[in-house]
Amino acid sequence: MSKLEGPVILVGDDAAGLKQLAADFHAVGSKTLTAEDAGALDSACHDPLNQPVVLLAANNPIDSAEQRANLRQLCEDYLVVVALDDTHGDQVADFFRLGVADVLTANSSAQALEQTLERVGNLAETRQRVSAYSAELEKTNVELQESLRLLKQDQLAGLEVQKSLMPESPLAFGDYEISHSITPSLYLSGDFVGYNFVLDRYLLFYFADVSGHGASSAFVTVLLRFMIGRVIRRHMLEHDYVALAQAPEGLVEYINNQLLATGLGKHLTIVAGSLDTETRQLRYVVGAQQPQPILISGGKAKFLPGKGKPAGIFEDASWVVEQIHLPERFALVLLSDGVYDLLPNKEIENKERTLLRYLSTSSGNIDQLKEALFIDYIEDPQDDISVLLLTGGM
Repeated sequence: MSKLEGPVILVGDDAAGLKQLAADFHAVGSKTLTAEDAGALDSACHDPLNQPVVLLAANNPIDSAEQRANLRQLCEDYLVVVALDDTHGDQVADFFRLGVADVLTANSSAQALEQTLERVGNLAETRQRVSAYSAELEKTNVELQESLRLLKQDQLAGLEVQKSLMPESPLAFGDYEISHSITPSLYLSGDFVGYNFVLDRYLLFYFADVSGHGASSAFVTVLLRFMIGRVIRRHMLEHDYVALAQAPEGLVEYINNQLLATGLGKHLTIVAGSLDTETRQLRYVVGAQQPQPILISGGKAKFLPGKGKPAGIFEDASWVVEQIHLPERFALVLLSDGVYDLLPNKEIENKERTLLRYLSTSSGNIDQLKEALFIDYIEDPQDDISVLLLTGGM
């Protein structure tokens, strides 16, 4: 026997038919009550998920589209059983198609009635599970929307923090100018740049790409800004020209040790450099950053030498400082690997050749460079796209 709740509601205006149905249900231990029509169900039915509703087919025809639509809606709201008489026996399939839980034929036996109640009870259990799941899903969706709202607020707040830590762009000193652009794939970026003219002689800069995306990578960029800023401030306060002349020697090693000590499992690729504006000597370190630094001069672009491991993975790793003398007129371009997504070729070597061709005549300022790479036209980038441009004599 099913665990259906409440009395069975018999719907119709055929007194004799209702009386017979009531007697049949009482015979199998089910109480009943009557409702004149489907419009009275709202007040008669206290538990639509568990309380069966039996319609007399004669009082609930399905001959018109409107009648069929009404019954379909009723079957969605209630556990509907249709009691057929001899004149409606050929409509059994039609009633099932409209969603009724079961049908009772004329002169149904007590066993058939019990089987009907069992089937309706199974349907009631299924609807209860669906209803509970829907309620839980709706609750989860509300909580998720609230979490997303809070996450977006946090991301926007983090974005403002990142912006506040970025250097002024462009920044000029004599005939040198340095500028940057960062196009994040999310609100927050794992790419970060820093640069500053120190003691009226040295330009110190770095260009980093932290592994991963989102808040955790952005947090490392803040940590990176703090670590490097502390080193630079010490050199400035102590007027340590000897250390500045050797920069960026030891810087990536320092960053590597600090990242490993955090235990965050994050690593980064980096280019760190120091330009002596008096001698035009550029010293730099490459830590697995791709593409390599690009030098443009005389209408030609080339990759600068240099290689090294990423920072934050290998203990006791070291990085070699490269040194070149810059020409009177030049542009030095640093790019994150997100730029590869903007280039048409498939192979990296072909992408790099295309990149050199694009930049050889379009690196006078940051806007020209971005135009050459179509950065401003990309929507929803798959990776952060960052650019740092240092020019001299331009």
